[in-house]
Amino acid sequence: MIESTDYDVIIVGGGPAGLSAATYAGRRELKTLVVSKDIGGQITKTSEIENYPALDHVSGSELAQLFYKQAKKFGADFVFEETKSIQKKPLGITTSTKSYTAKTIILAFGKKPRSLGVPGEEELAGKGVSYCATCDAPFFRNKTVAVVGGGNSALEAAIISSAVAKQVYLIHRRDSFRGEEILIDQVKATKNIEIILEDNVSQIIGGNKVTAIKLESGKDLDVDGVIVEIGFVIDRSLIEGLVDLDDKGQVVVDKLQSTNIPGVFAAGDITTTAYKQIVIAASEGATSALSAYDYIQKSIGKRGILADWH
Repeated sequence: MIESTDYDVIIVGGGPAGLSAATYAGRRELKTLVVSKDIGGQITKTSEIENYPALDHVSGSELAQLFYKQAKKFGADFVFEETKSIQKKPLGITTSTKSYTAKTIILAFGKKPRSLGVPGEEELAGKGVSYCATCDAPFFRNKTVAVVGGGNSALEAAIISSAVAKQVYLIHRRDSFRGEEILIDQVKATKNIEIILEDNVSQIIGGNKVTAIKLESGKDLDVDGVIVEIGFVIDRSLIEGLVDLDDKGQVVVDKLQSTNIPGVFAAGDITTTAYKQIVIAASEGATSALSAYDYIQKSIGKRGILADWH
């Protein structure tokens, strides 16, 4: 049971960015609260991770638990509820049951990849259905994979996948791509990428893993995986009017993860960072926590870590 509502830092989100921030804040002996509906966020939907430093092979759920245990070790409190609102004055958040105030807030609740919403997708997520080519394309080495989407992310996913996969199907529901011409030309020039336009996936088939997809045209394709690259969904309800956002709804931050509001920081996939990777989210989480520490030290008239560096 949490006795106090007043914290040095409140972290909204329990994914890699938020949990890394909690660890670094705890190590700086900041009184830290993490508010999240769950632990791990999107990584728990990934069955295999091979590109996190020092870990040869780990599941998303296992990695999330390692993050969580480490944050708990350094004293972070956890409230497993949904944040309903964030206040500027005084800085704080409100859940469905209680309000908490803090000297600083770290926004780390990420964003969700937009799903196809077709039968089999949710059941096979992490079992061949992926939302990140950089993360998961290596698992399709010498196999057949379908990439769904028509923007730059989908084009890049097809190119990345083609370097390891035997066959790549690039499926787009419109009659032309929305991406950059240089990427379109590269896709068209890649021999093991087959472009399928004016069609879409209507079902993903498989038991313990993806085995095939059904298209709206009625055609069936045998595939070992599906990489969905049709954009992301950000819950703007918490941050609209709170901090500056870009045209995609991402939080604008500087190199220290500071937003335009003093005392409010952001980290992970919710920010404008170009690469949405676990290690980068964790790095931004660490930076945001150290920046929050520095902000607090300066606000009470002490030398902060940045001052010490200079």
